Amino acid sequence: MEASTDSYQEVSLDESIHIVDGEVHAAHVMLYARVDKILFGRHDIKYAILMQVRFDGTLEFPGGIVDKGETPEDAVNREMCEELGCSQDSCVILQTDHVMSHVSYKTQFCLHFYAKQISLATLEQMERSAIVCSDYGSEVMGIVRCPLYTLSNGLGFPAFLQQQFICVSRTQLLRSIEQRGLLT
Repeated sequence: MEASTDSYQEVSLDESIHIVDGEVHAAHVMLYARVDKILFGRHDIKYAILMQVRFDGTLEFPGGIVDKGETPEDAVNREMCEELGCSQDSCVILQTDHVMSHVSYKTQFCLHFYAKQISLATLEQMERSAIVCSDYGSEVMGIVRCPLYTLSNGLGFPAFLQQQFICVSRTQLLRSIEQRGLLT
């Protein structure tokens, strides 16, 4: 189940940047890496997708609020450093990494979403670094990988999708997986 998404509508990045002043903007990113491993000799893991467990127990992607004077890309790059402990030059999110934006005129909130493929070594370093970041244990309760396979008992990705996602995070996950052809 996803926290209420009823009031959100998809808009282009250009439209979202010109949203009425007073709106709060947030930016998040799906970081993913190719994985060449087979689980239990039968299930191709394919890709590792990094997600977080939030302070409220829901799943989300790394990111956060866009501060005054920042672009959404500036914000998501800063938040990755705060939440994942990565250096500014190890993984840079650009406007070309933008996937979608959503706006809620009801709540005055605008969400920007990006996706970027990184090396497995970089993703693993981020996982290790996250547990020593200042946001760990308060804003971020844990780091998880999304399983992109289905086990013979129907668990795996289908079970993962049954978790509680914040806002439009499930939509962001599914759209990014589809756009990038991560499931075959």
